Amino acid sequence: MKRIIYIILLTFSFTKVFAQEEEKLHTYCQNFKYQEIEDCLNDFQKKSTDKIKYKWRTVLERELVNDFFEQDIKFTKTVKKEETVLNYTVYNYNLKLIKKKGGDIAFYKLTRLKNVKSNGEWIPKEMVLSENSNKMMRELESAFEKVYSQPLNHNELFESGIVYGRICGRVRGVPGYRGKLNQLLNSKDSEELVKWLKSTVVEIQLYAIDGILTLRKDGVVFDKSIFKLIDIIGNKKGFAKTCRRCTHNDELIKTIVEKIKKEHTKI
Repeated sequence: MKRIIYIILLTFSFTKVFAQEEEKLHTYCQNFKYQEIEDCLNDFQKKSTDKIKYKWRTVLERELVNDFFEQDIKFTKTVKKEETVLNYTVYNYNLKLIKKKGGDIAFYKLTRLKNVKSNGEWIPKEMVLSENSNKMMRELESAFEKVYSQPLNHNELFESGIVYGRICGRVRGVPGYRGKLNQLLNSKDSEELVKWLKSTVVEIQLYAIDGILTLRKDGVVFDKSIFKLIDIIGNKKGFAKTCRRCTHNDELIKTIVEKIKKEHTKI
């Protein structure tokens, strides 16, 4: 009985402490100022002890259009447990942001990753703690449609599972979208490639650039506006995810586009 009471109190204590941290993050998000959020995360990290450690890192940050950026932040709290078989309990948070270059936030989504039992197996599930946007989000949507002549696809925001490359050791072959690109090239499907060029996901845009420049060399004619879009994408700030055989990296978008153009100018 004493051990059961101890576990209940310990669980309540962790929940109470972490609820306070969640509330603090939520409060700073509501102010829609990136610097305040970063200061809050740094403040947590400075308070790390041997028993409780905080860490945060940006896993995705790149320009969408006109100095609007998407950013994905991972935040963890690791608690050293006592009188238990397992040594640590790790709490995982995810903070997704749409922000302007100057630091004003248009959208935020704070989630906690929780393991849920399904069909006898424990699987991670994202629990939304808070989510909101302001009028700047409408400015982003308007800017995106003006540049790409189609609406922003909200379902494609914060995509991190697609990599740009030719051969990837992790999948023991070509990356998924490289295989799809090869099919489009075989059928000379220029229309679908133009759709890819207008994607919200920069890695898909990179495959589109590669494909469009390939078809141009084969005599397929594209409107001049398409090459203007390629130049716009080539000047995007931030990083795209790439795979060079067994190595996954974050590479500058501008550098990748320059490499693609150089490959297609070789005689």
